Amino acid sequence: MYAGFIREIDSVGRVVIPMQIRKELGLVELGSRVEMFSDGKQIIVKKAVRDCVFCKSETELHEFEGKCICAGCLEKLKSE
Repeated sequence: MYAGFIREIDSVGRVVIPMQIRKELGLVELGSRVEMFSDGKQIIVKKAVRDCVFCKSETELHEFEGKCICAGCLEKLKSE
């Protein structure tokens, strides 16, 4: 049974994500982002997806104070 990749944590707490995994997730460009969290027993690292805070759309995004809002939701906010 395959156990996955094992990596050591360096002196400042970094871990290198193997290139094979980065390619599979499309994390090959400089500045690619990941989201990390824990559930108390494990660390979960996943590709960060920018989406609208209201409807979760990933298209036509505008950023405001660190949050993304899609064009459709922005228009709805303007009309209210």
